[in-house]
Amino acid sequence: MADSRYTAGLLTPPKEKDEIVPYLPVWRPLIAQSIIVIIITILCFIAFGLFSLALPEVIQTNLNRLLIALPTLAWLAMSLWPERSVIQPRQQLLTVAILGAITANAIGIPLINDFFQIDRWLPLSDAISRIIGYTFTVGITEVAIKYLVIRYTVWSNAFRIRLDGLAYGVACGIGYATVLNVSYLANNPTASTDVVATRVLAIYVLQVVTSAILGYGLAEVKFSTTPPVLMLLTVALAATIAGIAIPIRAGLTNPVLGLEGSFPRPLLGLGFSVVLFVAILVILSFLFSSSERRALESASAREEQP
Repeated sequence: MADSRYTAGLLTPPKEKDEIVPYLPVWRPLIAQSIIVIIITILCFIAFGLFSLALPEVIQTNLNRLLIALPTLAWLAMSLWPERSVIQPRQQLLTVAILGAITANAIGIPLINDFFQIDRWLPLSDAISRIIGYTFTVGITEVAIKYLVIRYTVWSNAFRIRLDGLAYGVACGIGYATVLNVSYLANNPTASTDVVATRVLAIYVLQVVTSAILGYGLAEVKFSTTPPVLMLLTVALAATIAGIAIPIRAGLTNPVLGLEGSFPRPLLGLGFSVVLFVAILVILSFLFSSSERRALESASAREEQP
């Protein structure tokens, strides 16, 4: 009787072994943790915003505390912890996240709130002035801080592949977002759970997308012949996106005067955050893939040269 393994091999030749990738993928964990944050935000909006679910004050307070920690917990579970299981883990992800949080608390928030004092003058300005104002205050401050953290901690010695830029960028953004979330809840201890959830999502989205743009620029400067001016352009782009997104989301979310009085529109702000997140990540995925493809084509061309 013929060996069944041999017979099966004739019918379906054995496949070549998959190439062992020593690094943890970045896109899948990022998408997974983001889906968790988005779904929980939507559930909170439905339960506490649309159906006005009432909870005892102690439970609501603890739930709000859990919500502000949600992006960090999702990142720890989906991105940081799985690094332990790969051959060559990214060693300094937690360090970058902690530094992002420390610099946000020590420099970013005091600079924006105490020095620029944006709440005193920006909300009263016209639309164009708000965009410019948020770009050159909040946008530049946050993006520059995160750039300096990544550039002078891991860029020179921990970037091994292009997607390391995305991984470390997201890590820094998570750290920064954590402090912003804590600051928001500390200043708004009685905020309803649906408002806290949508605000947490908005902060998460803005910090992740601007940090991902930074990561792309840092990776391109590191691994390609792109002139360093690209880094300046990505910093400016990330700051501009923040400057545009903040007033637009505020305008969509804040109450407006209607025929029957004012009514809140948090669903529009929630939708805007999701659309912004998806759009930026789709574009960045294309840019990262294009850069990798060009690098492989260049390497193949060099190998074919006599």
